[in-house]
Amino acid sequence: MGTRQLRLNDSVQIRKRMSDFTGKTINVVLTDSTAIVGTLEKTSDNGIVLKNMRMKNVSYSFDKIAEIYFDTNA
Repeated sequence: MGTRQLRLNDSVQIRKRMSDFTGKTINVVLTDSTAIVGTLEKTSDNGIVLKNMRMKNVSYSFDKIAEIYFDTNA
């Protein structure tokens, strides 16, 4: 058993697939190279709401997101 990583680095892919990961832990890389890990709470047409490790909801707009990483067990 191994870990498989899904990587979304195109804004079209990110917008299309984000609702699939609601309630799951994801890694977000912003355009300023900041990396954030948290649970995806909800998505909207403009961005996402992520519950960070301090249990606070933080929103990020799609234009600030460079990449999304999601680890799954294969």
